[in-house]
Amino acid sequence: MTVKPKKVLIIGANFAGLTAAIKLPKTCDVTVIDPSPHFEWTPGIHEILSGVKTPQGLRLNRSDIITHAGHRFVQDSVTHLDVRRRRVTTAGGDILPFDAAIVAVGGISNNYHIPGVDSHTWPFRSVAESLAIEKRMEALQHTHSPMQVVVVGGGISGVEALGELLRRYRHRPEISFAMVESGNQLMPGFPKMIDADLRRLCVEHRVSFHTGESVARVTPKMVWLASGKRLPSALTIWAAGQAAPPLLREAKLIRPPHTWAAVHQTLQSRYSTSIFVVGDAAALPKPVSKQAFNAIDMGALAAQNVLRWLADEDLKDFSPPSKPLLVTFGDLQTYLVAGKTVLANKTLAGAKEGVYQLFMAQTAPQDGLQAVPGALRRLRKSWKELVVPGLQSIKDFRAAPECRTLKRL
Repeated sequence: MTVKPKKVLIIGANFAGLTAAIKLPKTCDVTVIDPSPHFEWTPGIHEILSGVKTPQGLRLNRSDIITHAGHRFVQDSVTHLDVRRRRVTTAGGDILPFDAAIVAVGGISNNYHIPGVDSHTWPFRSVAESLAIEKRMEALQHTHSPMQVVVVGGGISGVEALGELLRRYRHRPEISFAMVESGNQLMPGFPKMIDADLRRLCVEHRVSFHTGESVARVTPKMVWLASGKRLPSALTIWAAGQAAPPLLREAKLIRPPHTWAAVHQTLQSRYSTSIFVVGDAAALPKPVSKQAFNAIDMGALAAQNVLRWLADEDLKDFSPPSKPLLVTFGDLQTYLVAGKTVLANKTLAGAKEGVYQLFMAQTAPQDGLQAVPGALRRLRKSWKELVVPGLQSIKDFRAAPECRTLKRL
């Protein structure tokens, strides 16, 4: 008697979900659901603002990747997740049952219930949104009138966006910039010396920083701060954080006091044994940063733990990888953050580029490489020969030309 393979459903196919799909064997009955046909390298969307990257260069075809992995891709949105009956309903009206599900829905832009955010700001979370901002900037700059661009959110996304805007427009005297951050420093949660170095780099440019300030409301041409300050704005970019998609709360995978889906260290939901939540949507007992490298490792572990759970075997805990973080500030600076150590060197941008190129090369099906920039094979080779040797230790970075170790203030 033939035993039918268990049905595994993956909701969401960016870093965590796509990794889980690739790691699950072809012997599984796996269906992956996502509303977009493209996987997007979201850590690089800021470079669209300067023209360094194109939308095509940051995208891979999801159907090709998932089909190559031996699974089925459904381009649709999940509108209802029934954890008790173990099934989902899609916007297209399909009802898909599952034995186990991996939920990798990420987050959505958080408006914090601030008036005017949804109607008068430009969100910054996807390739399409970045391209929309780039086109708007192109249109505005042709007016040749003095204007200010306001970036709300001084975390990694906001800082990298500002860096690319400066790369492209800092030589235009009629264009100025403002950054608003509710925390007391730029890059909250990171060593404070990055804040000081960013401010130093911007002294000679038309940039004002407003830290410790929250936005009260946004109008078409103004950002009003809670302190009473008013910032004229021809374009307001919203990079102020993310919130969990409503699907998680409606499925009761989020319950007070959590704002994300609470999971055990194994990534299994605290409220449904058949559900594993990964990536930005997961709230682990030991919180981890919402970074692509964590999402990738969570996706890989979720694939393993789903198979273990279906086989009634013990699950493994998620151990966050100890990896340095690279943050670019346009062509002005790149930071490598490893714990409390921060190294600053423009050439480190090549390391971040290498990570991007290698991931895209490894993820794209072999017959789909023509969709990746033409220099991919060469860059992959240079990554292995030139970049990887320099990534072996912090000591290696310190020895690099013009590399500075930022000092604690």
